[in-house]
Amino acid sequence: MTAHKMLLTPVDPDCSTVDTARLAETLLSIGFIGPPIPLGNGMIYPVGEHFLQLVTFLGCSPRIDLDPPATAAELEAASRDGGFCHVSLPGTDRGLQFRVDERAPAPRCPRCRQPVTEWRRLIRVWREQPGATGWTCVGCGYRGRLIDLNFRKSAGFGRVFLEIRGIHPGEAVAGENLLASLRALAGCEWRTLYIRE
Repeated sequence: MTAHKMLLTPVDPDCSTVDTARLAETLLSIGFIGPPIPLGNGMIYPVGEHFLQLVTFLGCSPRIDLDPPATAAELEAASRDGGFCHVSLPGTDRGLQFRVDERAPAPRCPRCRQPVTEWRRLIRVWREQPGATGWTCVGCGYRGRLIDLNFRKSAGFGRVFLEIRGIHPGEAVAGENLLASLRALAGCEWRTLYIRE
């Protein structure tokens, strides 16, 4: 089963990698996350005491479950499926990654605005040959880099991702204090993606 996720990642994928331990330490110090919970072959972090002050929920009454399930089996299933709101910090040692919502629309050429319909093929080529980041617009001949394509918050490249599970697309945004803490840690601006994977 897939889970809804709100991802935070540096705007510039070439921004220096943030060590996962330092990222967790920073998020714990501002009350964004609570102490880690070991799970399977990784860790998850329940939301911290200041989570609701660091993330702004939109709409009149979003339904967000902030409490982890009581049993280990329920916790395992709910963390995988996004059954409750929690944070995951995938490691930063995997190099440049592309994260995408299964229903992501085609990005558009920044010059002529024509949809880049072959983007999935270009991503497959890049995954096989990580140096193959260039593409050419079939409509106007514009030459660019895959990492610069604008997927309108439904996909993006990054070396580090802060993953908040259990938040649907457009349901919440990162608050300025959270973004300021991330900016101070990484030395670059961060952006938000909404995906289901």
